Amino acid sequence: MIEPAKFKPSCRVCFNEAALDPAYVYELAGGRVSIDYLARVLFAAQGCTARAWGRCLRAAPSAGATYPLQAYAIVRDVEGLEPGFYRYLSTAPLTHRFERVSSDVWEGGGAFAVVFAEAPKRTTSVYGERGYMYVREEVGHAAQGSILEASALGLAARVDEAPPSFGKLAEIKVEVGRRGARSLMREIPEGGLPKPPKPEMPLEEAIVARRSVREYSDEPVELAELSGMLAWTMGGSLRSYPPLRGSYRVSCYVVARRVKGLKPGIYEYSPFANALELIGTGDYARKLAYACLGQEWVASASLNLVLCDKGSSELAEVEAGMVGQGFYLAATSLGLGTVAVGAFYDDEVASVLGVDERPLYVYPVGRL
Repeated sequence: MIEPAKFKPSCRVCFNEAALDPAYVYELAGGRVSIDYLARVLFAAQGCTARAWGRCLRAAPSAGATYPLQAYAIVRDVEGLEPGFYRYLSTAPLTHRFERVSSDVWEGGGAFAVVFAEAPKRTTSVYGERGYMYVREEVGHAAQGSILEASALGLAARVDEAPPSFGKLAEIKVEVGRRGARSLMREIPEGGLPKPPKPEMPLEEAIVARRSVREYSDEPVELAELSGMLAWTMGGSLRSYPPLRGSYRVSCYVVARRVKGLKPGIYEYSPFANALELIGTGDYARKLAYACLGQEWVASASLNLVLCDKGSSELAEVEAGMVGQGFYLAATSLGLGTVAVGAFYDDEVASVLGVDERPLYVYPVGRL
């Protein structure tokens, strides 16, 4: 058993910086990576940030705190670790350790790779068949946490197919290594949204501070803050996360209720234009809350972000989790709160929005 140093937020890179210069736009280069970097990337995916109700709260949210994922590292060239397959364990706040399971390393371009084993029954026993979607979304949350941390640390990352024994629901793994040449450039159009404010805290502090928040003040959210959440996470032809199998599938709608500088109504976010396109005016929050089984935080939030998919792709569910992790960390960085809502009547949410798409997630957002 190898126990790295306790996780201490020390990297000063903020969420917006990591999101705008993402690790996946760089080629993976050879070279050794420190065990501290390995531990930080894994912590951002599945580390224990606090304990409550007799269990760990993790860096990635989980439906009903069922936590169906187990993170592993495929180690190839990490200082202080023999090559092999390691289980990542984090059972107390900010502490973690690696348990070597086998000498298997599998092929890949990174100094190490992050993969997830899934125990879906932990979630489906509570939520039934819908729990499978929640598990796939959680994989997206955890994977994007690792990609953002790799971005902040100046590493490269790539999403590949997972080894055969993993990815029963979401066949991905995150390859991480030193940065080579830049192969892509992420740029966000100026569009019609105002310039976002500077985040209040660095990314690593936001990872530790992130919580699911269901109570909000009556103070409105600024349009510039909404701009940051959308643009940093989804803006441009390239987003803060890599396209899975070459394409993006998730769209985003804003149900605005109390946003300073924006009339109440429903808007579609255009990533390519970085702009909001009005669908209909009025306060739709209460109707949306009814469609979300009467969850009051949907009605009381300043705004709701609704993620949808035009098809029925399981990869879209993973992508929704990647977007959601960005929303969580962007909101936390800006002093806002949000929570992932997955329980709703799909047809009714789509009807409120007036779209022919499959809803995947609803994110109420408000000021603390």
